[in-house]
Amino acid sequence: MALALVLPVSTLAAELATVPVQRQVLPLERWFDGRVQAVHQSTVSSETSGRVQEILFDVGDSVPAGAVILKLVSTEQQQGYNQAAAALAEARANLDVQSREFSRIEAVYQRQLIAKADYDRAAGSLSTARARVASAEAAVKAAGERLSYTEVKAPYGGVVYARHVELGEAVQPGTPLMSGFDPAGLRVEADLPQAVADALPQNGQRRARVLSDRGDSITPDKLLLFPQADPASGTVRLRLELPPQVVALRPGQFAKVAVVVGERERLLVLATSVVHRSEVTAVYVLGANGPQLRQVRLGHAFGEQVEVLAGLAEGEQVAQDPVAAGIVAASRKPANE
Repeated sequence: MALALVLPVSTLAAELATVPVQRQVLPLERWFDGRVQAVHQSTVSSETSGRVQEILFDVGDSVPAGAVILKLVSTEQQQGYNQAAAALAEARANLDVQSREFSRIEAVYQRQLIAKADYDRAAGSLSTARARVASAEAAVKAAGERLSYTEVKAPYGGVVYARHVELGEAVQPGTPLMSGFDPAGLRVEADLPQAVADALPQNGQRRARVLSDRGDSITPDKLLLFPQADPASGTVRLRLELPPQVVALRPGQFAKVAVVVGERERLLVLATSVVHRSEVTAVYVLGANGPQLRQVRLGHAFGEQVEVLAGLAEGEQVAQDPVAAGIVAASRKPANE
């Protein structure tokens, strides 16, 4: 029976897939604190006076571009528009009368039956009527603009993150109404020491990346180093334009910015080979007596691999499947353990 138990375990130990611990030259990074910003972020303010009549969107709502987000009572603006429209109608009617009058006087003048002064007065009256029509049209356009200000529209599609007025509240020109941002365009800004900024090439997307709180690594579409350093701290601001539709970040929060400053050899193992038991982090190392659990200290992750800072030496064989290695290691223990 003992032989029957040993053979399968020995066979399983021989079939354990292992991978050698190797050193690789990888980028050396320094991490800095950055702040997430929205490329398009603004506060919409009132452009006319009035009272809030209707609020169509609230905090957290998605707003399409050009949608009406808030309405003001438009009684005063509507009356102003009606007066301007009536004045335009009067000016056009007067222009029609002056045009007919000038046509009659011009025909009589061509037959030399009236004086030149009468012809000049008719021509002047026609020019005045035309000028009044142009002035009335401009007044109607201005009144229409003031009336349109009572319907506040979104300048671009986005999400509302703040509402500054309540229903029925009186507002004046310049009063903030709502604030929003476009989640499709985000960027991160971080302040770098001068030495790091000088070593960072322009448009070198692979020389820097953004790390979210969830551990996501985001490669920016574009890097921009500000041309002037901060005179107080001597740091240079770095702006990283992120790809569209990044869901791991939101405006206002902090994010880590990793900037490549050189290269360094690192000892790497597969992340799937690592075992986490309570506060112990370990891997199964295959030796002469089969797999043995060995505690290690880990560093940063690099894709599917993780850096080992202590506990392993280059060339040692690490089990790829820690579950299977654990079964083999447990079967080799004496029965009284």
